[in-house]
Amino acid sequence: MKPPRINQHARAIVQAKGMAAPARPNVANQRATARPPSTVTMKAPSYTVQSPLPLGGHSHQIRATIQGTPQVAGSVEISAGAGGKAFISNLTVDQQHRRRGVAAKLIDAAVNTARRQGYKAASLEARPSDNGISPQALVALYRRQGFRSVGKSQRGSPMMERKL
Repeated sequence: MKPPRINQHARAIVQAKGMAAPARPNVANQRATARPPSTVTMKAPSYTVQSPLPLGGHSHQIRATIQGTPQVAGSVEISAGAGGKAFISNLTVDQQHRRRGVAAKLIDAAVNTARRQGYKAASLEARPSDNGISPQALVALYRRQGFRSVGKSQRGSPMMERKL
C-alpha cells in the first residue's frame, strides 16, 4: 500500500502539532543506490609443467598441474619411436581445464624433452581419446605446435611429425 501523499503545507501542520509525518519514498534515490547483485569473477588458474617422470623403459610422462597445488590438469607421454624419433602419445587435458593453453604447454614440454634427449624429430598419431575434441581440432592444435601431416596410421588417424 502506498503512503498517502502530503503536500508541503500539510506536512508543516503535522510537524507543528508534533506528529510524525508519513515517510515519503524517494524513488529516484532508490534507483540511484540500487546495486545489481554482486557477481564473483573467478580468476583462471595458472598451470605449471612438471619435469618428466619415468614410466619404465624409455617412456616418460609430463604433467601439468594447477600452480600451487598437486592437482593434475593434464598429461602427455613421450617414448622412443621408430626411426630414432621421439613418439608423443596419450595427451589428455581434464575437461574443466581445456581451452586454456594446457595442451600446448604439454606438447611444447614434450618437444623440448625430446630435443634434450637427442632426438632430431618427434612424431605422433592425432587420435582423439574421447568425444570432447574432434579430430580436426586435434590436428589444428598439433599444426599450431609445428607438426605436419605425414600419412595415416593403421587406424586411419593422421600421423604427424615435427623436426626438432
